[in-house]
Amino acid sequence: MRDEYILSRYLIASEIVSPGDHPDPSRLLFASRTGKSLLIKERIYRQLLAGEFDRIDAQTLQQLRTDEVLVPRCDDEFLDMLERNRREVAATDTLNLTLQPTANCQLGCVYCGQHHVKQNLDEDIGALIVDHIADTLRRKGYRQLALNWYGGEPILALKQIEDISARLLPLCEQAGVRYFASMVTNGLSFKPDVYLRLHRCHVNSFQITLDGIGQTHDLMRPLKAGGGSFDIILQNLVDVTGLPAFDANRSGITIRININSRNHDKVTTLVDLLAAKGLARRGVMLDFRPVVDWGGNRADRDSLAAADFAAQEIDWLQHAIRSGFECHPVLPARTAAPCMVVMPDAEVYDAYGNVYPCYEFPYTPKYDAPKYKIGHIRDLSRVRNDKAVTREWYADILTGISPCPRCPLFPVCGGGCSKHWYNGETGCPSFKLNLPERLVLDYWMRRRKRAAQLDPTTMS
Repeated sequence: MRDEYILSRYLIASEIVSPGDHPDPSRLLFASRTGKSLLIKERIYRQLLAGEFDRIDAQTLQQLRTDEVLVPRCDDEFLDMLERNRREVAATDTLNLTLQPTANCQLGCVYCGQHHVKQNLDEDIGALIVDHIADTLRRKGYRQLALNWYGGEPILALKQIEDISARLLPLCEQAGVRYFASMVTNGLSFKPDVYLRLHRCHVNSFQITLDGIGQTHDLMRPLKAGGGSFDIILQNLVDVTGLPAFDANRSGITIRININSRNHDKVTTLVDLLAAKGLARRGVMLDFRPVVDWGGNRADRDSLAAADFAAQEIDWLQHAIRSGFECHPVLPARTAAPCMVVMPDAEVYDAYGNVYPCYEFPYTPKYDAPKYKIGHIRDLSRVRNDKAVTREWYADILTGISPCPRCPLFPVCGGGCSKHWYNGETGCPSFKLNLPERLVLDYWMRRRKRAAQLDPTTMS
């Protein structure tokens, strides 16, 4: 056993915990190669660190191998994981695409790096995009199409969304391809009738941003025409989630909260209000994110230090969970890709017909240079830049562009935001700085859920 297996470098351990049903001192161990967490006794943890595998019982050893705490000996575990990622990405049967049907938006968010104009996707460009998608599905044999509508504000191009969906849906049905659609919207026009129209286009998952209550949010996300947006967006959320169809359709909404020094002290108040409005009972999820630089606009200048954000994030997560909300997984999952930038054929189309590898590039002046574009939909079959910035992330990661080859969390983030690394910024997700605390929180959540199943009164 000693010669065949080694202790994986992709491990994070919590401090010592002593749960009631495990009287021996124990630790929570996170194996990022599989995204699994384990509760192991402290003596076994010490035996692992010492390489004394022969002192560990056979059943525990088998579990440690299954969860890839112990892995077959290899020359370089990072290169092994990187090659595994490449194979998994190459073998994906899902085509991931982002379509930005308008360059327009009603909001003037303080951290947005886009330049908005009244430009919607025209019929000719839309037809070329649909034809290109159909050709890709046919040539590559994809079994699923996952399309995300983004902007600007995509609902301002609702007609274009309906027209393109009307072509894609029967195309996918005839080809035996499953179709999924999601949307990132500011929520300002997200009325019940609009939700129902979008659902007919199979858009069933939405991300909407609220950055605090009332004036706090309105200072971060004001209307360009003047005035606030918070009350309108909140009422839309209440109205849409209250529809019988919303529940029947199993639709999902995630409220993203972008946080900096202006609003970090208002986060729990916002969570309380959202819970009071019944949104927790309706399955709405919460996602806490730091404000970051977008296209060189220095939007991060008012952000919290990374360590401060990570520490407060644990408090926000606990408060949200106690308030009845689900949050995006407390523990990160194993992933073969940081995002769409390394996925074969994953593309972003803007309202002008430009094709990009990253959804933050369109309408952003910094990324208007040819090196950031894959091409244009009119001549993509003849002129195609497969070396657009971020496209070769899994090759460039070996050049020292980031500390990823030395990080124990690479298997669950794939390098984080590659765009930031190319800009000379840090692309690490916040969980890099609070994973041990997340382990304890996740364990508490699972114990709480089990206790509630036995006795519902324990949920207080």
